[in-house]
Amino acid sequence: MDKVSVLVTGKPSEELVESLFLNAESVLEVVTPSPSSEESSSLPVKSVETGELKGGALLNALVKEASSDYLLIVKPTVSFEEEFIQELLEEFEENPADAVFPNIILRSRSGEEVKNYQQVYGREVSLVASLSLEDWIPGEVILFKKEALERGALFDEDLWDYEIYDFLYRNLRWIKLRLAELSYATYSLADSFIDTAWRSYALRKRVLKEYDWKRELFPFLSWDERPEVAEATALTLIGKRLASYFDYLNASDYLRRALLRFHNQESLRELIEVLVNMGLFKEAKELLSPVQGMEDGKIEAKKERIEKLESLIEELEKAVGEGKLEEVLAVASEVIQVYQGAPIHNLLGFIYWVGERREEAYRFFYKAVTMNPVDRDYLYNLASAAKELGREEEVEKLVRILVGEGDG
Repeated sequence: MDKVSVLVTGKPSEELVESLFLNAESVLEVVTPSPSSEESSSLPVKSVETGELKGGALLNALVKEASSDYLLIVKPTVSFEEEFIQELLEEFEENPADAVFPNIILRSRSGEEVKNYQQVYGREVSLVASLSLEDWIPGEVILFKKEALERGALFDEDLWDYEIYDFLYRNLRWIKLRLAELSYATYSLADSFIDTAWRSYALRKRVLKEYDWKRELFPFLSWDERPEVAEATALTLIGKRLASYFDYLNASDYLRRALLRFHNQESLRELIEVLVNMGLFKEAKELLSPVQGMEDGKIEAKKERIEKLESLIEELEKAVGEGKLEEVLAVASEVIQVYQGAPIHNLLGFIYWVGERREEAYRFFYKAVTMNPVDRDYLYNLASAAKELGREEEVEKLVRILVGEGDG
């Protein structure tokens, strides 16, 4: 029976180590970044000196050291039952696939969530139309044939996250993916923070540029009958997806382009919401006009909501300026129920920074800049925090992938 090289992207958790022992008969070696877990006679461990490598560069370093023709890529907090790896290998015997993946049990502080994926075998290229490959395939654990990774030119070393999905996007026209329908792996979510900017980047730089909009991305639209409506609809769908990744700046660009192509209330409504989440209340209110085709009643209702949010943020900023940090923090959870835009993240970052909770503060600043990377105050706060924490390169990359490289 074939054996796999297990590529672990960090220090394996105890649960993962136990899982590997349960599947020892199917494991040729475990390849980890140095330092690794202790070596075992039944589980040979190959430590790879990766230094500060991340994302695609880290994975490529592990791939190059792997000896097996089958590479199981797992996150450090993944775990699974006995014979799990054998089940994945059996899928290759039954079907000519290039990669096999299981269902996922997502474990977090709030409990467990079972994610049963759909079988995608034979319709891989159609997945690109969803603009969200992560909804169809788990990035936490997936078994590749090594030859498929090499044929697909391995992983993009410029990416620090989302590199597996980027690889799949690049190769969906030929790669064969198979769900092992009866197999489950558990992924313990140790950290709820996700840098969604990389998802936006891959979508803008890979999918939108390399796939045909009419034939592959949006084949269901009436391109021949009503091209202006079709293009506006496509641009709006892209804007909404980018907004779901909190990339409001680029989302606003696509939504504006949709309105210019064919003025419609859906694109306008989405654009207003994006501007509000960026903290650009004045710009959002300027779009509330009968000239834009909006009814007076809807204009007043939307304007009232925006003004309430604007007033709320102003009051919170005033309270923070007066040193009422605990008071603001006490009501933050209630505020987030009604508004989760960039200004509230920036405020929480400031409060946590003053409270010496540096890592939490940095993440709030980081999210604020993800949402609005052109606001000078947000940029200043994040850059200052990054300098103290030694994470300047991370911030430089964030700003560059959101602002520094136009979509063309």
